[in-house]
Parts: sequence; C-alpha cells; structure tokens
Amino acid sequence: MNKKLDTLMKVTIFMLIILSIVTVLITGFWEGVSNFVFPNLTWGLYNKDFFENLLVEMHGGIIDLLIVGVILYGFEIRRAKSDSIKEAKNNLADLRYYSGSDASFKFYRALRLLASLKVHNVEMPNGSLNDLKIKSLSLSKSNLAATDFSRSTLDSVSLQNCDLQAAQFFDSKLRHCIFKNLNLKRSKFIKADLRGMSFESCIIEGAVFKDSNLQSAIFKGVDCRGVSFKGCNLRGASFRGAQNLTRNMVEEAEDYRFVKYPERADD
Repeated sequence: MNKKLDTLMKVTIFMLIILSIVTVLITGFWEGVSNFVFPNLTWGLYNKDFFENLLVEMHGGIIDLLIVGVILYGFEIRRAKSDSIKEAKNNLADLRYYSGSDASFKFYRALRLLASLKVHNVEMPNGSLNDLKIKSLSLSKSNLAATDFSRSTLDSVSLQNCDLQAAQFFDSKLRHCIFKNLNLKRSKFIKADLRGMSFESCIIEGAVFKDSNLQSAIFKGVDCRGVSFKGCNLRGASFRGAQNLTRNMVEEAEDYRFVKYPERADD
C-alpha cells in the first residue's frame, strides 16, 4: 500500500474514532451538558434544540462513514495485497536471469515472501535452492522443473501436485517431507538421505537414485520404468503394487535386505 495513502487513511480513521467517542459521550451525558452549557445560551438558530438535532444527525453520519470507511479500507487492503503478490511473482520471475553466488538465497527469500502472502503456486523452472536449510515450506501446483536442491536440508517441506522433472537432489537431506502427486521424471537423487520418504502417487520414470539412503522408503504403486537404484540402501523399502520393477534393478542396490517386492516382481 502507498505509504502516504496508508498514513492518510489511518489519520482519517483515528479522527473519526475520536469524533465518535466525543459524540457518544456528549449524548450519554446530555442532561448534564445541556444544563451546564445551554440553559441561557442562544445565538440565532444555535440553541439547545439545534444541538439535540445535530447530535442525532451526527450519529447517523458517523455510522454511515464507519460503514463506508471499513468497506473502502477492505478494498484497499485487497488491492494492496494483490499488488504485493504481483510484485513478488515478478521478482521471482526476474531471478531466472540472475546467476550470483547468492541466487539460492534470493530464490528462497522470494518463496518465503509469497508464502507469507498465502501464495503456494509458483513458477520457478531452473530455480536454485541449493546449500540451504529449507524448513516448513509448502508449495502446490507449482512449476519447479530442473530446480537444484543440491546439498540442501529440507525439513517439513510439503510439495504437492508439482512439476519437478529433472530436478537435482545431490547430497540433499529430506526430513518429515511430503511428496504427493509429483512429476519426478528424470530427477536425480545422488547420495541423498531419503530415509522413510514416500514416493507413492509420484511419477518417477527415468529417475536416478544413486548411492542414496532409501531405507524404509515407500514406492507403493509407482511405475519404476527406467529407474536406477545403483549403490542405494534399500533396506526395508516397500514396492507393493509397483510396476515395471525387476529384481535386477533392486539388486543393483548396496543393501536390499527386507525389501517388500510387488506381488509379481518382474525377473
């Protein structure tokens, strides 16, 4: 919101509140005020009856002004929020052309600002979110294709219905994260800590999970076509209902003890 306009509106509202309080107090103590001020005071049409009528009219006017003021202020707040969202999205879009060493910090700050404005749907293809501690971030229906999360720790991050094709998670750590209905085609999870992660309902064709810790991870019902688990820790991982999973794919892992295979795993 424009600062001058915001200040003007606050001053106007403050004055209106003061006027309302004064009017109510005079009306409430009218008997004492009228006996003290108006017994013999008249000047033209200004007499006790005039001021009685004036107080009545002031009540009506104040109520009207309060209603109109609240409505206008509400519209102004909505407009200001809309302008802030538009500006924040434009700033995020402009970062596509930024390659400074602090790019990941700028991307993350832009996401945090949008989150504070209750915006969880963003366009950030080829974004940089590497070398960060990302906590309690929620995104949905967002374009995060080819975004780099390398060496970042994601804690309590929720990503739902997002496009993360070709995203990179090199040396990343994921804790208490929710991945739901994500497009993870050709994404790379290299030496990533993904213990207990659920990839159920995600698209993971062609994804590379190399040398990653997938202990107790859940791949229930996913299509494993072209997926690599070479060198991974798959101990206790569940592939119940998974498609296009072969034992050879699983046995490329470093540890695949207690893996729960589909009912009919391919040879």
